[in-house]
Amino acid sequence: MSGISHTSGQPANGRSAAALLAVLLSSVALAGCMQSGPRFEAPFMLANAAERHPILVSNTEARLDIPVYAGSYGLTRSQESQLYSFLSDYSRNKGSQLVIMAPVGGDERATRAVFTDVKRVLRSRGFTTNMVVLQSYSPGYKSAQAIRLSYDRFVAQGPTCPDWSENLAFDPNNMPYPNMGCATQRNLAAQVANPRDLVQPANETPRASERRDTVWDHYVKGEPTGADWRPEAVPERVSSTGVGEGGE
Repeated sequence: MSGISHTSGQPANGRSAAALLAVLLSSVALAGCMQSGPRFEAPFMLANAAERHPILVSNTEARLDIPVYAGSYGLTRSQESQLYSFLSDYSRNKGSQLVIMAPVGGDERATRAVFTDVKRVLRSRGFTTNMVVLQSYSPGYKSAQAIRLSYDRFVAQGPTCPDWSENLAFDPNNMPYPNMGCATQRNLAAQVANPRDLVQPANETPRASERRDTVWDHYVKGEPTGADWRPEAVPERVSSTGVGEGGE
């Protein structure tokens, strides 16, 4: 009996092992199907939106050409308005040194008149001689004469967000989807006032030292550095009803 039982049990164990192996293989195959896609190519980097969707910051030239018309007596109102706007962008972007290029040849009297007005506008905006580089150039035969102002500035270009291939309604592994954080990065690149801030921090402005010097003077003399809130020190105090003492 025991021999029969032993002999008949071997096929049962073999069938169980084969069934278990089939289940394991199917689970592995199913897991492989579930974990395929762009999210699983670099899961650690995908968790950081700045690395997954970087903002491209490049250095480019900002330029303004002010045409010099024959017989001109200086800047027109439209040209002067464009120049003021250009200089405002320069101050906001904190670009490199401003370069001014004047054409050689042509109507030199008109060129001098326009250039004189340009220098007047620069002085009104606080530009000094060491903040500007003056150069000359020869315009082409078919090119119109123009006074050219230029400087180098940083420009931010946001990422594109085209990958919506993943099913966001089914995510058993709770992994970030491919476009996660892309819209935020794109909006940041479009709205940043000075793209230079994405590369390096801005310089700190000087501190306001008026109150600091007053408090330090009290400290050196051994006097209280805080404000005196005694009733006799304050000429008029506000009560809990919002009416000053002595009021009705």
